[in-house]
Amino acid sequence: MNRIISIILLFSTICVSSINAQGRVTVEDMMEQVKSIYPVSFVYDSSIKLNIPYSGKKPNMVSLENSLETIFSNTGIKWEIDGDYVILKRLSSYTLSGYIYQENGETVINATVWDITSNTGTLTNEHGFYSLTLNEGKHKIRFSHISCGEQTEDITLKGNKSQNIYLKADYRINEVVVTADLNSPIYTTQTGKVSLTAKDFVSGNNFMSSPDVVKKLQSLSGVASGTELISGLYVHGGGNDENLFLLDGTPLYQVNHAGGLFSAFNTDIVKNIDFYKSGFPARYGGRLSSVVDVRTNDGNMKEYHGSFTLGLLEGRIQFEGPIVKDRTSFNVAMRRTWIDLLTAPSLAIMNTSRRDKINTRYAFHDINAKVTHIFSEKSRADISLYSGNDLLKVNNKAYSYFSELSNIDKFNLQWGNFTASVNWKYIFSHKLFANFTGVYTHNRSKFDYLSEERLGYIEGLDGAIIKIQNNHSTINDFGYRMEFDYRPNTWNHIRFGSNYMRHIFMPQNFYSKYDNAANNELTDRIKSQYKSNEFTIYAEDDISLGSRLKLNGGIHYTMFGIAGTKYHSVEPRAAMNIKLCDNASFKVSYTKMSQFMHQLSATYLNLPTDYWVPSTEKITPMRSRQYSAGIYSRLPYNIRLSIEGFYKTMNNLIEYNGDNQLNPSADDWEENVRTGKGKAYGAEADISYSNGKTSVDASYTLSWSKRFFPDFHQSWYPDKFDNRHKFSINLSHKFSDRIDAYASWNFHSGNRMTIPTQKIEAPVIPPVTENQDPNEGMMVYEAPNNISLPAYHRLDLGINFRKTTKRGFERIWNISLYNAYCRMNPLYATVTQKEDGSFVGKAYGVFPIIPSFSYTLKF
Repeated sequence: MNRIISIILLFSTICVSSINAQGRVTVEDMMEQVKSIYPVSFVYDSSIKLNIPYSGKKPNMVSLENSLETIFSNTGIKWEIDGDYVILKRLSSYTLSGYIYQENGETVINATVWDITSNTGTLTNEHGFYSLTLNEGKHKIRFSHISCGEQTEDITLKGNKSQNIYLKADYRINEVVVTADLNSPIYTTQTGKVSLTAKDFVSGNNFMSSPDVVKKLQSLSGVASGTELISGLYVHGGGNDENLFLLDGTPLYQVNHAGGLFSAFNTDIVKNIDFYKSGFPARYGGRLSSVVDVRTNDGNMKEYHGSFTLGLLEGRIQFEGPIVKDRTSFNVAMRRTWIDLLTAPSLAIMNTSRRDKINTRYAFHDINAKVTHIFSEKSRADISLYSGNDLLKVNNKAYSYFSELSNIDKFNLQWGNFTASVNWKYIFSHKLFANFTGVYTHNRSKFDYLSEERLGYIEGLDGAIIKIQNNHSTINDFGYRMEFDYRPNTWNHIRFGSNYMRHIFMPQNFYSKYDNAANNELTDRIKSQYKSNEFTIYAEDDISLGSRLKLNGGIHYTMFGIAGTKYHSVEPRAAMNIKLCDNASFKVSYTKMSQFMHQLSATYLNLPTDYWVPSTEKITPMRSRQYSAGIYSRLPYNIRLSIEGFYKTMNNLIEYNGDNQLNPSADDWEENVRTGKGKAYGAEADISYSNGKTSVDASYTLSWSKRFFPDFHQSWYPDKFDNRHKFSINLSHKFSDRIDAYASWNFHSGNRMTIPTQKIEAPVIPPVTENQDPNEGMMVYEAPNNISLPAYHRLDLGINFRKTTKRGFERIWNISLYNAYCRMNPLYATVTQKEDGSFVGKAYGVFPIIPSFSYTLKF
C-alpha cells in the first residue's frame, strides 16, 4: 500500500513538473514516468511521433500492462512486452462501412454512427450509407437516429469490414431520446439546415387534417409564407421562384395544388427532408434562396403494410411490401381530392331548377411509385415515378327567353408534373460510395377557352360569335446526376460529382380565333421555344481539424448555354463550426448562388398560368451572396437554443409587367421585364424543449427585405412580403398512448401594398375615352409598398384519437381547427380616397374558422 502511495505521489510530482516546464504533457512524458517505475526500455521506429499532447486519464501504475493500455489508448499506437522491452508499432487503420436500415429494410438518412472507444463518428448520407475509418482492434459502436432509437455493437476490426445495421422504428412515439445526434446543429458544419422526418408530420393541427410539407416549412424561422393558405415560400427575402425542390434528386417546378391550399408532396411516402436556407453545400445549385431535398421511402422489404386516410377534402392510400423478400420492394402512394365528387351532385340538383346551366369541376391527384432492388451488399437500384395533376373545368350554358341555347362558355385549365428517375447506388470500396441517376421532368400548364354566342333568336339573324383561346406551356428536362461520396479517414468527408440537364422551355404555345356572325375570321398564333444546356461539376470537403474545429469548403461550377450566349458561374462555398464547449458551437458560412431560369408572373400569386423562361442573351442569370453566423447550444432540462443572423444580396432580379393579365403574352417577354436588385438581413432565434411527452418549439425572426428597381423607384423600398417580425410557437402533448393534442400560434407583421399619397391636377392626354372625366387628376405614388397591412395571427388546434385493433391495425381519428379564434386575416385590400383628399387602404379577410376531420387506418 505504501508503495502505491509513493508511486502516485511520484507521478503527480513528475506531471506537475512537466506541465510547468513545457506547458503540456506529452505521450513521451508519460513513457518517461513508466520507465522511472518499471525497468523497461521502449523500442520503436523513429517515424512514430511520440511528442504529441496526452489528454487521457492518469494511469494508476498498478501494473505495467494497465499503465501502457491507458497511455496508448486512442493514440494509434499498439504495444507489446518482450522481456525488458516494450515494442511500439503503429496501428493499422481499417474501415467499417455499410447501410443503416429500419427493421423493415428502409434505409435511414442522417443516422449517427459513433465510436465510443475513440470518440469519433459520422452520419449516413442521403442514401443511408456510412463509412468510418478506425484503428484496428476492439471498438464499441453506437448506431442511432432520433426517430429510430439506438443500439450498440461490439466490433473487432482486423481488416475492412461491411456491416449493415437494423434499428427499430416506431413513428407513434413522440420522440426517441438518443445519447448522440451528429445531425444536431451543434455538430453539423452548415448554417441554416433543418432536417425533418416522417414523425414531424404526425400532428393534429394540419389544414383540412392533411399534413403538408410546404406549410411545415413556412412555420420555420426566416421563412415568409406570403398570402394566407397559399403554399408560397419566401426564404431570407427571396422570391417564390427561388427555391429548389428536389424529389428523389429530380427537380419539381409546380409544387402547388388548389391554388396553394395543398402542396404536391404526399407525406405518407416521405422519409426525410433536408431544408437549407443558408450555408448551401457545393452539391446544390441553380436557385438563390433555398433547397428542399425530399427523399421518399423505398418500401418494406419484409412485410406488406399500408395506410388509408379519408379526410374532408381528400383521400390518401399507401401500400408497400416485398416483391422478393429482402431483395425487391415496392411503395405506392396515391392522393386525390373529393371536391368534384361533392360539387357535382350539388350542381346537378341546382341546375334542375335553373334556366341557365352551370357545370364546374375541380380535382387534383398525386401518384408516387417506387421499386427498389438489392443486387448485392454493394449494388442496389431503384426506379422512382411521380405524377401530379390539377384539373379545373367550367361548362356553362345560357338560354334565351324561348329556352333556345344562346351562350356557351367552356373553360379548361390543367397543370402538373411528371418525373421519373433511375438510380444505381454502388459501393466501390469501403470508403467510396457512388450514385448514378438518370432524370426526366415534364412540367405542363394547359389553358383552353371557348365562348360561343348564338344569334339565331335575334330578329332572324343566323350564326354565332365564336371565341377560341388555347394556351399551352411546358418544360421538359432530361439529364444525369453523378454523385461520389469518399471518406478517406475520420476527419475528411469528400463529395464530388457532375450534373447535366437539357432544358426545353416552351413558355407559350398560344392560338386564338374570333369568328363573328358575318364569317369574318381573325386568328392569332404565338409559339416560343428555348433550348438550353446546363452542365455542373462540384467538389466539397467536410474536414475536422482537431476536436474543436470543422470546416466545409467547396466549389460549384456551372456552364449554362443557350442560343447566342454562354454563361459561366464559379460559386465558392465555405462554412466553419467552432465547438465552444461540449454543449455549444459557433458557426459561420458564405455562399454564392446563381439561377438560370425565371418565373414570369403578372400577380404576386403563384398561379399555374405563370411562365418559366431561361436566361437569354438579353436577360442575365440572377446572382446572390449570403453570409450567416450563429450560436447553437444545448441547455439543461432538454432545452435547445440557437441564434443565427444573415445578410444576403441579390442581383439581376426581374419584375414582369404583364399588364395585369392572368395569361399575358410571352412572345416579347424580354421587353416587358425590369431588372433590379435586392437585399435582406435579419436575425433568427429558435428554442425547443422536449421531455418525451411534451414538446414545445418557438421561433422568432426579425428581418428586413428590400428591393431596388430604378424603373419603379429611385431608391430602396420594402418588398411586398417584408414582414418585420415573425413569431411562432408549437405545442404538443401526449396524454396517453391513445390521445395526443397539438396547438400552434403564428404571428407576423402584415404584408405590404402600394397606395397613392396624393392626387394632383393634370391634363388628360387625348383621346379621352367615353367614361373618362377630362378633369380627372393624376395619382402620385411616393414609393412602392408604402404601407403595411394589419398584422397576421392565427391559432390552430388539433387532437388525435388512436386505437389499436386486435389484428394490430392502428386507427386514428383526427379533429382539427384552423384559425380557432376566427381572426379574419387580410387576404386583399382596396384603396379609397377620403373627403380630405388623403387615401386609405382597407383590408378584407376571407378565411374564418375552418373545422376538419379525418380517419386513418394503418395496416
